[in-house]
Amino acid sequence: MTIISRNPHSYRADIDGLRAIAIILVVIFHAFPKKLGGGFIGVDVFFVISGFLITSILVIKLRNNQFSLIDFYCHRIRRIFPALIVVLAASFLFGWFNLLADEYKQLGKHIGGGASFSSNFILWNESGYFDAASISKPLLHLWSLAIEEQFYLLWPILLWMCWRFNLNLVAVFFLMLGCSFLANIYTLHHSGDSASLFYLPQNRFWELMIGSLLACKSQYISKSKEFELTLHSKWLDAQSMIGFSLLVFGAFFISERSMYPGYWALIPTIGTVAIISAGSNAWLNRICLAHPAVVWVGLISFPLYLWHWPILSFLHIISGQEPSDVIKLIALMTSVVLAACTYYFVEKFFRRGPINKIKILTLAFFLVAIGFIGCNTYVRDGLTFRLNQIQFRLPQTLQKLGGKYVKPPEIIRDIDEIQNKAPRIYIWGDSYAEHLVDGYEKVFGEKYQVFNISSRGCPPIMNIEIPWLQKCAEGNKEQIERIKRDRPERVVLAANWTDYDWKKIQSSIDELKKNGYHKIDIVGPAPQWKESLYKQLYLHYLDTKDENIPYRMQFGLKLNFLEIEPQLKALAIKNGVNYLSIVYVLCNDSGCITRFGDEPDSLESFDGGHFTAMTSIYVVSRFYKAK
Repeated sequence: MTIISRNPHSYRADIDGLRAIAIILVVIFHAFPKKLGGGFIGVDVFFVISGFLITSILVIKLRNNQFSLIDFYCHRIRRIFPALIVVLAASFLFGWFNLLADEYKQLGKHIGGGASFSSNFILWNESGYFDAASISKPLLHLWSLAIEEQFYLLWPILLWMCWRFNLNLVAVFFLMLGCSFLANIYTLHHSGDSASLFYLPQNRFWELMIGSLLACKSQYISKSKEFELTLHSKWLDAQSMIGFSLLVFGAFFISERSMYPGYWALIPTIGTVAIISAGSNAWLNRICLAHPAVVWVGLISFPLYLWHWPILSFLHIISGQEPSDVIKLIALMTSVVLAACTYYFVEKFFRRGPINKIKILTLAFFLVAIGFIGCNTYVRDGLTFRLNQIQFRLPQTLQKLGGKYVKPPEIIRDIDEIQNKAPRIYIWGDSYAEHLVDGYEKVFGEKYQVFNISSRGCPPIMNIEIPWLQKCAEGNKEQIERIKRDRPERVVLAANWTDYDWKKIQSSIDELKKNGYHKIDIVGPAPQWKESLYKQLYLHYLDTKDENIPYRMQFGLKLNFLEIEPQLKALAIKNGVNYLSIVYVLCNDSGCITRFGDEPDSLESFDGGHFTAMTSIYVVSRFYKAK
């Protein structure tokens, strides 16, 4: 997301209009993802626009011997910092009065990441299986701003060096673009890590480089060539329409399940290049994109990008559920109003006139200060003293339950090296298999060797295709071979079945039986809470004001796991497989167990479904009594 000063001799209203299209795609996707599954490609459009405009300015400055690295970064500060400071400060202030300690701690870390333009690295580092849902991260969207600023930390210096040593700019641009795109494709095919593909700058820089290459090319088109191009206005009209059609196609046919960016990102980037290179006189650009109403949306696109996601996220956090469509529409209208106010009363104040050192230093000071405050909030575990305020005065038990849960250290064994002759139990599945290990160790550890052969995110289903986890099929094949070779006493299959096409577990059962293996246990689905279990206990208290924290609760439970339970049990019985019901152990007509005591480690789940060690032991100890 970049704002460029408008030079009256080079300003193109249609590009501001293209910004409007990009922000509309992003906003609709964030508010109504089921209606526009590929709306996130708006960010890729912003990347191309940013690369084109910034590089155009830099090349002109170099050609006119007016290039100054200090001036460039001063311009970046006064374009980016004002709105960013306002949104970060507003998020911190809102969180102070509305977030629980763990939520505020996370917000503090993300404020620090936003202020230091390192959000993409923080989010990449957080992207484990147990990570919080994206909707609970009000500053998640700052990853794209971080990538842009990381690019512009290096790009002007490299561009100046190319100019200084008279290197062929087009060749250098192609080289950089190619290296970044190849890094993107290498990660796609060899890593299978969707977080690296999405967040790491080397996999994204090529999108900005496409815009930079277009800018370089445009600067070297002669006047005669420009005149010649006007003879082909119909072709340019068609080119612009084709580019717009690519954006429409991408918005509706690319989805979150696509390995992105990968090859898919070529659709919005090429579409954007086609629209920009068609020129301001192309029919679509001139009539539609340059329309004053569309241009106005483009002018406020940066603050609108900054405001809309925190508002949607905070609505979800404080309500504990997805807001209604009406509420989300009101939220988006509020975002537009705040964006307009930020643009007219904050951005324009700092952008007006020549560079002012006092303004630059003031902006830098405030961004550093808000970044420090955010990091301090993270280090101090979310400033728990806030909870002593009247609106956060909680029952003592609920305060204690909200403490930090520390997972016990995992026992790691090398299956191939241990020579113990005791029979083995293999636990196979995703992290919902892994959270059973503590229970099996405690209950069966004296008579059996318990081995976790789970892979986070990979259910024990043969030949499963998960686009963002490409190694699941290969890993599951290895587990089958290991089971065939080692012949363990039992194999326990478990997963968060609500996340997958669980009926395909039949393939694993058939594969095991085909090899003469029948000692199979299937563990049913675990209770699923909206967001975290503790958050639901907190919301239940706010709703009822009952200081007796419930031992069982229906409030905040999802129903999907209850729908799967009887069907999965029937499948197990049909195949003559032992079925172990978590629902039978933890739930009844009054709801599901929430806690076994008054400490964080006594909660049933440390997030929205994964067991604490205490719950794991409780469940497994009752498994074979509950058949």
